[in-house]
Amino acid sequence: MPDQNTLIRAAIGRLLSEKTGAPVISMKESIEELHAQIGAATTDDSLQDLLLEMAEVRGMMVVLDA
Repeated sequence: MPDQNTLIRAAIGRLLSEKTGAPVISMKESIEELHAQIGAATTDDSLQDLLLEMAEVRGMMVVLDA
């Protein structure tokens, strides 16, 4: 069974794939969507860090509106 970090990364990957082509995505909206997908078992800080890291690799910008 995949560990929690793997599940979170997969959820972030799906979220970013859905937003492909968007020049900028909202941190607040993205975190809310992730919480809906994976629950509140993770902290916003850890989700924000992973989201920023993975978005950067894809060349996407994240508005820090959280």
